[in-house]
Amino acid sequence: MAIIGKIRQRSWILVGFIAVALLIFIIEAALERNSLFGGGGKSNAVGKINGTTISAKQYGEQVTGYEEGLKFINPTLQLNDQLRSQIQEEVWNTIAANELLNDAYASLGLNVSEGEMGELMWGQQPHPLAQRFLMKVREVKQDIINPQTGQLDQAKVREFIGSIDQYDKQNKTNFRQMLSHVERLIQDDQVKQKYATLVGQSLYVPTFLADEFANSGRSATVASVSIPYTALSDDKYKVSDADITSYIKAHQAKYQQQASRVVDIVSFNVVPSADDTAQTLSKISKMREEYLASMPNDSAYIARNSQQGADITYYSKNDVLQTQRNPDSLFSLPVGTLTQVYKEGSFYVFTKIIGKKTAPDTVRAAHILLSEGNGTDEDKKAANVLADSLIRLVQSKTKEFGQLAVDNSRDEGSKNKGGDLGYFTRGQMVKAFNDKVFYEGMQPGQIAKVESPYGLHIILLIDTKGLQQVTKFADFAVELIPSNETEKLAYSMAVDFQQKNPTAESFDKAAKEQNTYKNIVLTQAMVDVPQIGAARKMVQWAFQQEKANVIDFFDTDNKYMIVKLNKVMQKGLANAEDVKEEVSLLVRNEKKGKDLVDQLNKAAAGASDVNSIAAKVSGATTSDTMLVRFSSAYVPGLGNEPKFVGTAFGAQVGKLSKAVAGERAAFILMPKVVEAQSAEAIPDKNMYKQQIQRMLSSRINFQTILEAIVKKADVEDTRYKFY
Repeated sequence: MAIIGKIRQRSWILVGFIAVALLIFIIEAALERNSLFGGGGKSNAVGKINGTTISAKQYGEQVTGYEEGLKFINPTLQLNDQLRSQIQEEVWNTIAANELLNDAYASLGLNVSEGEMGELMWGQQPHPLAQRFLMKVREVKQDIINPQTGQLDQAKVREFIGSIDQYDKQNKTNFRQMLSHVERLIQDDQVKQKYATLVGQSLYVPTFLADEFANSGRSATVASVSIPYTALSDDKYKVSDADITSYIKAHQAKYQQQASRVVDIVSFNVVPSADDTAQTLSKISKMREEYLASMPNDSAYIARNSQQGADITYYSKNDVLQTQRNPDSLFSLPVGTLTQVYKEGSFYVFTKIIGKKTAPDTVRAAHILLSEGNGTDEDKKAANVLADSLIRLVQSKTKEFGQLAVDNSRDEGSKNKGGDLGYFTRGQMVKAFNDKVFYEGMQPGQIAKVESPYGLHIILLIDTKGLQQVTKFADFAVELIPSNETEKLAYSMAVDFQQKNPTAESFDKAAKEQNTYKNIVLTQAMVDVPQIGAARKMVQWAFQQEKANVIDFFDTDNKYMIVKLNKVMQKGLANAEDVKEEVSLLVRNEKKGKDLVDQLNKAAAGASDVNSIAAKVSGATTSDTMLVRFSSAYVPGLGNEPKFVGTAFGAQVGKLSKAVAGERAAFILMPKVVEAQSAEAIPDKNMYKQQIQRMLSSRINFQTILEAIVKKADVEDTRYKFY
């Protein structure tokens, strides 16, 4: 439904905002309140960074402080597993950055001057964190931002900062505390950005790399004879455990792995039953009958029972599209239509089309605010009398609207601009004001008055833009959810399965007849498990186990699960057993490649072209005009074959190359035409160097730098023992 969708969208926007600005107002306070590092043995440690122990108690206090701070910003926020995981990562990364980089900051002299901080907080382009602070301030002091220009009103800023302590005392707010936190956070962020900029600018691009970059567009046409490794039988090429171990040791960089766990999951899903569906349909059908009985005086029923409640408004097609709902069906229905019951996601719904009209997307208006929204009845009556008088003055052209705004308006933010509010879109103004200028047929030049929670407004509509069809409708919905009986049945089935299959052997046998997810790989910080969803407790349990073949019971919002731990994979060089299948293929291909290279080289003795070689070797295929490019390792018909491309550009034109064992095949090439651009002919190598440096620098940010430093540092992360 449109409204249901909008509610969900806005909640995710809120979570997204928090995720983007996770450090706002909180971390620094927590860092001040608690020591980052402390004693304690391994039993109560969440990790070590360069030999410094991070205790579980201290880490937990900082995480708790962070969570409390988020609730301070948004008291209605519900902390879920995903958000908690983000918080825990932010705290850990902050600790790591402070421990690993503070000395570097000091040695480089990285800091933020007072003037720089002032510009970041109160300049024409404030820091993103400062902007969020200003948004909070604007909630209580709207005139701090000029509505026409969107820029800070510096005089209003100074006025607010000068009285911030008094304002906090009178209104029981914490703007001073917020401001202190934000300033420290901005200072911290600026130092990090300066450090990242220095690293980015320190990149050096050698001349040979510029030459390669300039020549990367070259192509080559080659004749080739190749034999895929699949042409040889696997049975003839045995791979031993010793072969696998040797290969892993020879390619250690490739087989360094993070700690992980592999599990099998038997899931008993809690899904609505046929009875649940029937009951839901019965509820929504009864609601529709009640609605019909309320007509024609249905407005009260709509206000009490619709998803929109009393806040029924108009929506454009684009508004509806943003809820992932098809607007065409809604907008094609005539006014007064009451739809039949239909399914929308997990809801059964019926909809009443209340109104349609053409309305602007954007308007420009001016206003005169005459009374306070909480004024007495006498105040409001007096304001209406004054409003009628001022409207007559404008309509008779006795006085200009702008001058009357300067003389009479209580809106300090717009009165000195003749009441001009500039251009704004639907939904930006309070509802009564919004409905008057967008939906009640006002034309440019017309004047009207309307009462809102802020007071009585005299509105002058100046201009309109973007006329489009809008529709007002009310949705009535009942969500289809599993009943208690359905949930109890799934739970009892899961318990029964666990009790009957307590061993790994019995689990594997019984799982074949159940809804099973096999070989699910879990990583240490994982919250959302592939194919399962949020299951942090299961991940934590898996990493607390030292041996495989352990079985346990878990549940999520819609599943009961019996989980068997298959593999315990430790951080470091991969165990041969863990990568046996992958490495066996590579070792077998190496052996095949060696034999095929010998066969091809023998067949090439005395040969002058690829066809004569192919005639002597079983399973060979040829191509006379294979096109490859210097910038791509892809070879048509063979796939990713970097050695093929390298040989095409490295061998002598018109001559057969030596046989080469590639990724998937062995081959001999004869380059026919190779495009070449002399490195000496490049007019400006510095231009290419600068271009490469800009490209590489754009990929560097503080997080990537920190990840690289952490990877090389002595960091032991054992937070999974507690979180």
